[in-house]
Amino acid sequence: MNGHERIKAALELREPDMIPSMEWSIAPNVREALFPGCADELEFVEKMGLDGVSAKMPAQLGAVGALPDRFTNQWGVVMARTAEDYAPVDGPIKSAADLKTYSPPDPDNEENYEGLRETVARFKGEKFIMWHARAEFMTACEMRGMADFLMDLMTDPELAHAVLRVVNETYCRLAVRAIEQGADGIMLGDDWAYNSGPFMSPALFEEFILPYFQNMVRTCKEAGGYVVKHCDGYVLPLMDMVVDAGIDGMNPIEPAAGMDIAIMKKKYGERICLLGNIDCGDTLSNAPVSRVVAEVKEAIRQAAPGGGYVLMSSNSIHSSVRPENYKAMIDATREFGQYPLDMTALA
Repeated sequence: MNGHERIKAALELREPDMIPSMEWSIAPNVREALFPGCADELEFVEKMGLDGVSAKMPAQLGAVGALPDRFTNQWGVVMARTAEDYAPVDGPIKSAADLKTYSPPDPDNEENYEGLRETVARFKGEKFIMWHARAEFMTACEMRGMADFLMDLMTDPELAHAVLRVVNETYCRLAVRAIEQGADGIMLGDDWAYNSGPFMSPALFEEFILPYFQNMVRTCKEAGGYVVKHCDGYVLPLMDMVVDAGIDGMNPIEPAAGMDIAIMKKKYGERICLLGNIDCGDTLSNAPVSRVVAEVKEAIRQAAPGGGYVLMSSNSIHSSVRPENYKAMIDATREFGQYPLDMTALA
């Protein structure tokens, strides 16, 4: 089987020939350490032999080379450079009146799909191509400011729904175009939770977030794409609703937030694929290789029997990850992840 076939089998809750692996992003310093002179993430995916590859919208249309310290993205959100990436610092919607003149990203702008087209030309049918999108929450928070948007849920629900509707309609159109241009699946990257629990009560989630999320999942699947939900934090109180929405997979099942992959497998393993959950904090960044291997073996033992598992980090391969630890993670997956699983070797 090739990478595309492996991840497709896992998302369909079947056993491939071996457990597949991919990542949403891999930091340049990790890529360079493992393969000096590696041009970009696509080349790294090929050299590392990963089964899936990520494609994203450009952060800023027309940007050449390194992005500036501050820029305004397509959603009208001002982004400022951090040590690792960028963070939103100001949004375009200060009141309901701003929505009347607001213009979201244009789903028909072909520049949005340049990276996807390059990925499709290189890997279509060979590796599983996952396009990054959101469904509703985090982009709405960036447009309003997170504190203001969370207050809107209680004090101005009409504005909250109006912002969510704009975001959802736009991302639905973007996702359909991405599937039409060759994406195999859509990764929905909204975070809904802290490490201690969801940002809002399950009742508020059901009222404000779930309808738009359901619409996004339904739209992607009707267009022929698989849907993987990415959500950091302790999201277990929301999982029944999330699974019922019809997703194909859940990621990253973050151990630092108390997300136990064994519990997830027991409760939802017959309905969704699990993607994760090797700790990209302490384990991949600080631990000895022996602990990485032990964590990989335990994740396989708990989540992989019967299929429906893609081994990944608990978020991404960020700049603090030790290259040797990431390599050990991939090597251990290949050593211990062959089907049929050898449970004695995994003990």
